[in-house]
Amino acid sequence: MIAKRRTTPRRILVNEALLRRLPPNHPKRPDILKDLLIKRAGFKGEQDMDYYLSLLNENDFYILQDLRISLGTNYFQIDFLLLSTKFALLIENKNIPGIIEFDPAFKQVFRTYNDSTEVYDCPVDQVKRQVYQFRNWLKKNNINSLPLEFLVTYSNHGSILQNPSKNQEVYNRICKGGQLVFKVDEIQNRHQREVLSIKDVKRLTKLLIKSHEPEKADISKYNLSPSDIIPGIQCPTCEQFHMERISRKWYCAHCETTSTNAHQQAILDYFLLIGPTMTNKQLRVFLRLPSRSTSTILLRNMSLQHTGSTKNRVYYQA
Repeated sequence: MIAKRRTTPRRILVNEALLRRLPPNHPKRPDILKDLLIKRAGFKGEQDMDYYLSLLNENDFYILQDLRISLGTNYFQIDFLLLSTKFALLIENKNIPGIIEFDPAFKQVFRTYNDSTEVYDCPVDQVKRQVYQFRNWLKKNNINSLPLEFLVTYSNHGSILQNPSKNQEVYNRICKGGQLVFKVDEIQNRHQREVLSIKDVKRLTKLLIKSHEPEKADISKYNLSPSDIIPGIQCPTCEQFHMERISRKWYCAHCETTSTNAHQQAILDYFLLIGPTMTNKQLRVFLRLPSRSTSTILLRNMSLQHTGSTKNRVYYQA
């Protein structure tokens, strides 16, 4: 069963908001778009793997998607963690098209695509580091007996995997998404002894979910200033920032579109790009609203969490 489902990474949401609210000719747009496409590809690859995981017996595993756990001052991230009473399986997924050639002797991977070749770090070593960190986390939480297994999967149908050195670890630990069920079956056959009770697995699952810390999206690397961010309500039709509040609706003077909820995306953009909290005054400035009562109604209808009295109220996302 799926005990923890992934959510859209905050980095994707932030970069989408930036592309909505930066001028079309802003010099940082290409970098932001490149980062967004990379993140979307990884997210799509993980979503594609859900089908293959659904083929497993749902009673055999507790499946946790997209875990990010702190260990001291560092974090480690696991795309998929499968927990059973007999072992835990860490899966690192790649969504990369092209010819993928593994060079285990030098711990590197060559990807040839569209007549160009790129070099990547060895994904086996990457997931081995995750196993090492996860084992230390388990020891820290007094769980020492659970065997740890790992796999690297390639979910992109355009991935062509090559192992010219015929390295056995590459054969054993790396596979296309469609082979996952067979690899898991092999691992299950190697682990016949139960080391944890179902109760222990449930307790561990709850502890991992509680320990999960979503990655925060830092936009400081783009060196943007507050004046770069376009305020106002974006029209859902023409994408211009010409919407005004007229008779309890948003009206676009550019294309004459009307909307009752166009402000919702703007408020979410504020939380993504400006800050985690918002006052009534800050909303009025960002949405270009002249009326305090109007902004109060909009905030109330968003069902946001808040602290403070009516006059000094501060709103934030749950």
